[in-house]
Amino acid sequence: MNANPTPQQAADLLSQVEANQSQARSGDAWPLVTLLFVLSAGLSVGLMAIGIIDDNTTQLIIAGAGLSWIIPALVVYLVKALSWSRRSTALLLTWLGVIIVAFIAGVMADSFAAGGPIPFIAAGLLWVAAPVFSLLALRR
Repeated sequence: MNANPTPQQAADLLSQVEANQSQARSGDAWPLVTLLFVLSAGLSVGLMAIGIIDDNTTQLIIAGAGLSWIIPALVVYLVKALSWSRRSTALLLTWLGVIIVAFIAGVMADSFAAGGPIPFIAAGLLWVAAPVFSLLALRR
């Protein structure tokens, strides 16, 4: 076996390694994409309940049901995410900040003026922002 590859063989090996790394990064991004969509769906359901339902107890129950999806989504993400990078961690933390701000804004706006459009706008923001953040996660 030849221990010294030719420049062409070295270039071929290097391109194969880069292709494998790119494919692995893309495959590792799917748990993050799934997490973003599950969090968006759960919090959107909670925000929609807050905007539609007038009874505070029912609002809290449905909002809690929507928020309860955060725990299994994080468990699946932590188990399935094979590689951690600064970029995916920053993206996750940014997304968590966005959904927390949207949820708090929707809840506060509904508590000040019940029946207003802010909870629906916040839920729509989450549904529009989730694919954008997911594309950023897949682009890494």
